[in-house]
Amino acid sequence: MLTAAEFIQAGITQLHRSLDRAIADLTPEQLHAVPGGHPRANTIAFEIWHLVRTEDNVVRFVIQNRRPTVWTEGGYAERLGLPPVAQGTGMPVAEAQALRIKDAALFREYMRQVWASTDELFASADPAALEKPVVLKPLGEMPAIRALGQVVLTHGMTHFGEIELIRTLVGAGPVISV
Repeated sequence: MLTAAEFIQAGITQLHRSLDRAIADLTPEQLHAVPGGHPRANTIAFEIWHLVRTEDNVVRFVIQNRRPTVWTEGGYAERLGLPPVAQGTGMPVAEAQALRIKDAALFREYMRQVWASTDELFASADPAALEKPVVLKPLGEMPAIRALGQVVLTHGMTHFGEIELIRTLVGAGPVISV
């Protein structure tokens, strides 16, 4: 029987594979298109940036006792010309729609580094470390394993679903066929 950590790790691994596929074939226009020109809709660029930044923050900064994020260590904010601290939570829609990933290859490098960091956490963490309480703003205190399951996996899958819909709306089609 799978432990909770094994179940969450398997889900996150699947999420990572799906996200890799979801952005692999997009044109810059599709990546940054506002679906249907809707005034409150997010672009794929915003969605992917937000969820990868969130995972990076949860895995590194929150769970690993304020360990510098991959974003910070790799100087990705400067290299990509994106906000140095923000991860998109609460960002005004106009700012979210204006966010541009100008170097998709460099962003994918950042994604791979975050994925590797998450894999490293699961490979090295003992069960007691995953039960320790962490504080996630604005959600409050919870065990680290719940932060991984609720925020990285469930929140990430929610955004992946949005990306799948946006892909369809911008002419790319979903990556997972049903």
